This record gives sequence, C-alpha cells and structure tokens, in this order.
Amino acid sequence: MSAKVAEDAARNFDLAILEKGDLDLAMTYAHEDLTVREAPGLPYRRVYTGRRGLEQLMEDVGRWWEFLEPLDLTYIGVHSGLALARIAGPARLKVTGKEVDFLVTEWMTVRDGKVADVEVFYWDQAPLLEAVEQAARAAREG
Repeated sequence: MSAKVAEDAARNFDLAILEKGDLDLAMTYAHEDLTVREAPGLPYRRVYTGRRGLEQLMEDVGRWWEFLEPLDLTYIGVHSGLALARIAGPARLKVTGKEVDFLVTEWMTVRDGKVADVEVFYWDQAPLLEAVEQAARAAREG
C-alpha cells in the first residue's frame, strides 16, 4: 500500500463527513472500531469510537462551532500508514459570537486502506477555552 492510498482514504473519509454530512459513507472508508482522539482540556470527549462516536463528535463540535464558509481541506499521504489533513476556515463560536480562523490538523492512521485512528490538533485553543469558561460562568450565575 502506498502513501497515496492513505491520503485517499483520509480525504474520502473527511469529505463524506464535512461536505456530504454522510456518516455511513464515511464509515466505508474507516474501520468499524475507528477512534477519533481529541485534545484533553477541550469540551469534547477524549476518545470517540466507531460510527456512534462520529455522531457524538459531530454533535459536540456543533454545540460550540458554526462554520461560516466551506472549509479549506488539504491532505498529504506521508506513508502507507499515515496521512495528514489540514482543515481551515472562518468559524464563529456559538457561546461568544466571536469569529475566528479555525485551524486543525489531523494525523490519520490508516490500516488496510481504511482510517483506523484520527488524532486532532487545534492550532489555537484559546478562543474555544474562553467560550467554555463563559458558558460555565453563565451556568453558575443561572
């Protein structure tokens, strides 16, 4: 298997989710026990597993973010077992209304031509963490 196969698996997986909103299609490019790992300290679960995990992740992300334009997606196959994705675009945090330049990278482990694991890295976590603090403060003040 080549780096191109890994890159195609990553691209097809993400496009099914981000452009088509089709989690069933996305799972055809992923292992059944797919894991998506988010950074500790963010308002998401640390690990999402399988199709149900993807549903939960989309709900969790949607709770915080509104994407204002189609995302700019870039993919690079590193080797047969690893592809990188760069996902960027303007977004608004729902809690604060603040508009930010959203940027994450994903390190995708690919096995047998399918995505097995996604490790997500946020370029700038500060705006999201500010929104979390504002929501917590509002909840305390009732």
